[in-house]
Amino acid sequence: MNNKAAKISVFIFFCIFSLNICINSFGITPPSNDVLINALSKNGEPNQNVVNNTDLFFVYNAVPVSKIKSEDKLRELVFESNTDTIDMKDSNWVVTEYKPSNEYLERILSYDKNGNLFEAENLIYEDKNYTTIALMSELLGEQYNTGMTNILVLGADRATPFGSVLLVKVFDDDSLKVGVLVDIERDKISIKKGWYSFDKIKKIIALYNSDKISVGNSIIVLIGGIIAVLSVGFILYKKYFNKIYFINK
Repeated sequence: MNNKAAKISVFIFFCIFSLNICINSFGITPPSNDVLINALSKNGEPNQNVVNNTDLFFVYNAVPVSKIKSEDKLRELVFESNTDTIDMKDSNWVVTEYKPSNEYLERILSYDKNGNLFEAENLIYEDKNYTTIALMSELLGEQYNTGMTNILVLGADRATPFGSVLLVKVFDDDSLKVGVLVDIERDKISIKKGWYSFDKIKKIIALYNSDKISVGNSIIVLIGGIIAVLSVGFILYKKYFNKIYFINK
């Protein structure tokens, strides 16, 4: 009986160990070089050198961070990223291309309705340190690469004050943090680059949107006041005009 129990324990341990290896050994599978060459080639002319001297990262856009309800849901997305099962619809691959002219391009690739990648837009940087890859690497404390696990890049969300992507990481102690890549001073909100809990990120978003609502209400009140003044002025004008009309008549 003890021998049977020992065998069962060894089997369970082996299954858990194997599952852990499967989960932690793979990130999102990047597009092949052929796919990238086709997506990045200008005028439909293949350029075999287009993927040289480049870095690549995935940006999840299917659900904006302002719509993610809980840390558990965010953990689930990181798990899907680890296991290559995450929804890529409406998401992007970003190719950072380093040019000899000391310009740095972030070439943003999107999926069309047939699931093919195409270059949707690009951003130009004059300083390598301002590229998203460099900012993520600084926050991580090591060079970012697509093989990294337990991380996910969330796309920029207009309903938030961050203005750029956010970096999600599940650390070795199983804590989940959201990385803000740059310092932000916006609409009475001050945020330093660094790691934040998901709850803190949600509070920042709520504060930002409450300020926008307050500004919107102030504008509505102002417009209402202007309309009221104009209405009173129009009524007085009509009374004055009618009075002058009858006197002259």
